[in-house]
Amino acid sequence: YQLGVNVCLAIALDGGLGVTAFFAAVVLVFIAARAMNAVGALLKGSISVRESDRIVLSRCLPYYAQLDRTARREFDQRVTDFINDKEFHGRGIEVTREMKLMLAGSAVQVTFGLEPLLLMHFSRIVVYPDQYRNRPQSHLHLGEVNPGMRVIAISWKHFLQGYAEPTDARNVGLHEMAHALWFENRIPNAETGFLSNKLLLEWRQLAEDESARIRSGADRFFREYAATDQAEFFAVAVEYFFEKPVVYRAALPELYECMVQLLGQDPAEMKASSHQDR
Repeated sequence: YQLGVNVCLAIALDGGLGVTAFFAAVVLVFIAARAMNAVGALLKGSISVRESDRIVLSRCLPYYAQLDRTARREFDQRVTDFINDKEFHGRGIEVTREMKLMLAGSAVQVTFGLEPLLLMHFSRIVVYPDQYRNRPQSHLHLGEVNPGMRVIAISWKHFLQGYAEPTDARNVGLHEMAHALWFENRIPNAETGFLSNKLLLEWRQLAEDESARIRSGADRFFREYAATDQAEFFAVAVEYFFEKPVVYRAALPELYECMVQLLGQDPAEMKASSHQDR
């Protein structure tokens, strides 16, 4: 893929491609690279969701447990596609089938209201047993998204903690997948630009207003870390969106509704429907 992009760039710089043609060529190269990866997945044995996997997803992901049968089938397919699109690497830990299911489920949860997305720029999922340093002198991380390395990294201990307490709005899996979504929307490939520019403009203004409130020390709904920058605000908001949707909607109705429109789903209504079904 990178070789193909470099060739396109060299031709463009030499005057052989216009800007539009350059980006079109990059997308075609990306599609071809993904097709080759898909063939590779088939050759090495791809994963498909089976009944025992559904039990895992229902037990570990409260979101999945709330879905009706039709939605679960769609969720299963997206989980299958996500797993087969990625390379999973453990650093001091073996990445099991169950771990792949849960990691994929976290990504699918964030993207489930949109057209099917693979977060295709990110080809590798790297799992650490606990918090880690990505460089010898760096601070400890619970997770990170690195577009340059095309990596989503996660501390497995903290990933599990996020789902063990599903109503505290602290979920490293959702947080990092939200970062990946935020980046993916802007990276030139076949998935570029799936978030509405109009809604993003509205979101950025609302987010900046709320971040200013947080920084001022006024009463706030989100934790202080949300005010770090726009990317962190979005990732923290996604945690609250799925884990405290009803109180989020009551506290920040404009922001919540904007996120509903951006992500194409409404967890507060989903939770209400789930309770009614019982």
